[in-house]
Amino acid sequence: MKLHDDFTTLSWVKGELDETLKQARQALEAYVDDPADASLMRFCTTYLHQAQGTLRMVELYGAAMVIEEMERLADALLADGVRQRDEAYSVLMRGMVQLPDYLERVQSGHKDIPIVLLPLLNDLRACRGEKLLTESVLFSPDLSIPLPQAAAGVAEPLPLKDVRALALRLRLAFQAALLKWFRDSGALENPARLRDVLDRLRTTVAHGDEPRRLFWISAAVADAVSDGSLEPSAAIKLLFGGIDREIRRYAEFGEEGLTSAPPRELVQNLLYYIAHSGSHTPRVEAIRTTYRLGELLPTDQEVEHAKGSISGHNRTLLDTVSTAIKDDLLRVKESLDIFLRAQNRVPGDLLAQVDVLDRVRDTLGMLGLGVPRRVVTEQRGVVEEIATEKRAADEGTLLDVAGALLYVEASLDDHIERLGAAGGPEEDGALELPKAEVRKILDALMREAAINIQQAKHDVIAFIESPWDHARVEQIPRLLEEISGALRMLDLGAAAELMGGIVGFVEIELIRHRRVPTNEQMDKLADALASIEYYLEATREQRGGRERILDVTRSSLEALGYWPLRVDGDPRGPGGPGGGGSPAPAPVADTGGPAPAATAVPVAS
Repeated sequence: MKLHDDFTTLSWVKGELDETLKQARQALEAYVDDPADASLMRFCTTYLHQAQGTLRMVELYGAAMVIEEMERLADALLADGVRQRDEAYSVLMRGMVQLPDYLERVQSGHKDIPIVLLPLLNDLRACRGEKLLTESVLFSPDLSIPLPQAAAGVAEPLPLKDVRALALRLRLAFQAALLKWFRDSGALENPARLRDVLDRLRTTVAHGDEPRRLFWISAAVADAVSDGSLEPSAAIKLLFGGIDREIRRYAEFGEEGLTSAPPRELVQNLLYYIAHSGSHTPRVEAIRTTYRLGELLPTDQEVEHAKGSISGHNRTLLDTVSTAIKDDLLRVKESLDIFLRAQNRVPGDLLAQVDVLDRVRDTLGMLGLGVPRRVVTEQRGVVEEIATEKRAADEGTLLDVAGALLYVEASLDDHIERLGAAGGPEEDGALELPKAEVRKILDALMREAAINIQQAKHDVIAFIESPWDHARVEQIPRLLEEISGALRMLDLGAAAELMGGIVGFVEIELIRHRRVPTNEQMDKLADALASIEYYLEATREQRGGRERILDVTRSSLEALGYWPLRVDGDPRGPGGPGGGGSPAPAPVADTGGPAPAATAVPVAS
């Protein structure tokens, strides 16, 4: 994976990504409380899918891989394909909390170092029982390096029957220690027993390079776990399960078994965890030196900084800044209160508060918080006019200023939590990007949206020609919701809401109730899709009068009974993936009624 130093693209979508992951986290929390409601986990997977697509668009592939694994784990939970559900919930939640902090670090201009996400990625895969991954570019140790004397085995190869007998006996001891460790991860004597068994395999049975390398390196990982420098995570346990399978293969086929098909991926994963462990045992140090592990990773300073970004350090910094801003706002409000109560008011006394508000405004601007910065700027102007006697110092005006500052203070924590989410182009203080960067982002998002809408059109045509096979439209809501997410990131909220109406018609009428629409209704659906597609093209080319195109979408949805959206208890309400309200039901025929003739849908190309 390539390093991604250009952070301006991420800055454009970071706020929306944070909000999407927050909604995914809330859906997961609700599902944990109520596992019987599968729709909550489906909402979670929808949000994760949207975040994954966005990260791929901005070329943060390491973070996108983590989101992809989170989505797969959520799907596996829905399908009841995960044994350790509590551990899966914990790993999912950890990913949703850590990723926004990691992305914030990249947004601030630091290197994208995806290798620090690998433990999280592998923990997610371990929960599904999948094999672990290695970072092939940033971490690719040379396994052809000759083994040192510290990894020596028996001088001469043993007969196959002796290898089988000894390896099978030692495997039983390995499995006994492994089972005890799985049952009690905190008992450090169990990984020490695993290390002892691996050492006996190497020193009394193994002769060839492949088995000796595996047993030597595996014992070092057990060393690191037993001395507490390596956490016994789900991924580490899965690795030891893989070691057990290799011992079995060694017992069955002898030296030739591991030599003809060496367990390279397993060894690379073990070396990865050794490289990142804090252990300094002689064996661990010898392995670090032999395979030059320190040269394969980013510098310690870079890695520690990146690790710190997913450990809450930046959250502490933001909280400190927030406290300082609140203190300044409180000082201004107290000064206004004293001025209001004074009998002999001197307007010039308020000039000092103008400087304080300037400081608050500048701090909010550096944080990219456009809305509160604009509020402070407006009130700063009012205070300056009163101090210079350009405006009367009446009670109503002063109370309005105090109320506005109170709003900023009360909402500051929420604004910082959604840092960057208010970055619309019309907002004062919002982040401005170079025109070339804006064009790059717009093209990427619109290109992906066009692919999705083309697929949705093909699915509609296939639905008509099948005829009326409702399975043909099941993917349409997901495709259109991804477009809706892209539109919101570009601050095209009106089009995103209309997209919610189209999704509502397909999801409720065609998928949930499995009704057969009339020709007129299919024409209206086609018109709505065509107008959205035309609107996307016009937006990409920056043509004027684009908002009038949406009138066609709006009128088509009105005819279908899915505009305006209403808010009620329907899953398409504000808590659902579509972000809109629940539409009124459209007059669609039941599947038991007569089906209209299949006709081509007049969708614009």
